[in-house]
Amino acid sequence: MIPALWIGAAGVAYAGSAPATSSAAPTPAPAPDAEPAGDAGPASAAPVAAPAPAPPSTASDEAAAPEGPVDDAATEDEAEVEAEVADEETEDAGDAADEPTERVKPPRVDGAYIGAVIGGGLTFTRVNDLDTSAPFLGPGGWVRIGEVVFPWMSIGVQAGGRAGWIKNQRVAQGAVLVELGFLPAPKKLPLSLLVGFGAGGGAVNEEGVEDRSGFGGAAFKGAVRYDLFPGADIRRPNRGGGFSLGPELGWVGYTPAAAGRPMSNTVYLGLWIGYYFGS
Repeated sequence: MIPALWIGAAGVAYAGSAPATSSAAPTPAPAPDAEPAGDAGPASAAPVAAPAPAPPSTASDEAAAPEGPVDDAATEDEAEVEAEVADEETEDAGDAADEPTERVKPPRVDGAYIGAVIGGGLTFTRVNDLDTSAPFLGPGGWVRIGEVVFPWMSIGVQAGGRAGWIKNQRVAQGAVLVELGFLPAPKKLPLSLLVGFGAGGGAVNEEGVEDRSGFGGAAFKGAVRYDLFPGADIRRPNRGGGFSLGPELGWVGYTPAAAGRPMSNTVYLGLWIGYYFGS
């Protein structure tokens, strides 16, 4: 009887102590990914850490993702280099524009012209009735008009004559000639080679002799002239032509009509003064 009562009291005491134990130490809830506690024992009740996520695929990210900071830096460097190159090109273009370009000088022997030659020379004559073994010394002059038809060629007309004296004799002669001028190097030198042809004549007089002895017929000339244009580069920097002067050395001949007939040859040195109007 007593043992039965003791056993019943012990069961009541155990039943009353169970809730206190449960409230004092509640069982923790299992982790979401943790396996439910089973027969593994008390260790299975502890929370299990979640596995670390796998690293993303490098190949797929490089293909799909946009350029990263390194690519942006490279792009910025390339842009800076291009900007520097553009600036250098702009500076070079500005320097080239600032450099003075060589001005092309216009031609000076250019266009229509008018002028005259004044000088002196020696005349060698041969006439039928007088002894003219000595040359005649004296002045002379020519008036010319014409035009430069090509940079290397001019054509014009000249008219004039000269006089000379020796001892008790004097000579006077004149002619009208068509004149052609040729410039061997028109872009470098204003040097002209002149030739002419036409007609003219003259006569020699001697003191104490009433009759004079004359000559005449076809006349020819040859000369070389160098034109100088003082101040033309200042007054006419962009126009051809201008005021000109320069030396001229030439020959004028009045040929005989037949052997032994009168003739005359004059060698002269003169100063050319003219004006080219430009084209």
